[in-house]
Amino acid sequence: MRGHITPQANARLATYSIFTQLAAAAYVVALIIAIVALAWAEYRRQIGYIELGDPKMVPFVIAGLAIIAGLVTFIVAMIAFLLWFHKAIANLHAVGLAGLRARPVWSGASFFVPVAQLFVPFLAMRELWNRSHGEDEYQSRTGVTQVAIWWMSFVTGSLLVFFVTGLGLINLVSPVKFISPSLLNLSLMLSGLVFWCVAAAGLVVILRAITLAQATLMDEKTVFA
Repeated sequence: MRGHITPQANARLATYSIFTQLAAAAYVVALIIAIVALAWAEYRRQIGYIELGDPKMVPFVIAGLAIIAGLVTFIVAMIAFLLWFHKAIANLHAVGLAGLRARPVWSGASFFVPVAQLFVPFLAMRELWNRSHGEDEYQSRTGVTQVAIWWMSFVTGSLLVFFVTGLGLINLVSPVKFISPSLLNLSLMLSGLVFWCVAAAGLVVILRAITLAQATLMDEKTVFA
């Protein structure tokens, strides 16, 4: 079976890409503000005891608001990205490419499935990049630097942030307390947020490259075999 990407399908893909990029940009801005505010808050905490209502509480408030904004923009970006991811993979199936392993629904759903979320999205994105750029099924597993950086940054950031958050929750609800230096926890949290910023920037690069690749294939009326 042979075919090509329709103008309507490509326009929808481009729309999803733009929304994802805008939300990702807002997300990165929120994370940067949170990183700066948390570092500022730690510095202010080190110089003396901070009481509620004290001006030194300001950086904590800013960090909290930035984190909330980051969470909201992350949800928006995730929804837009999943729509883009589904459509981009569906485009490859629509034109009849042989040997495709990634499936539109499963590739997106795998982000929320334990264990599978560690490797299925990465493998699907790598195949999506390679096949969108004209590689055949035998080259679909070729490594892609942009995809590797995006995924490693996202996973590393998630592990760091979830570790610190989980430790805090355990200490909050459990009689067993895990003692660790506050500066170490802050450093891990900030490192995780930085990795998330890198992942968001990497995702924007990937979105643009794949969307352009599929648009070029449509414009040139390239036929997939």
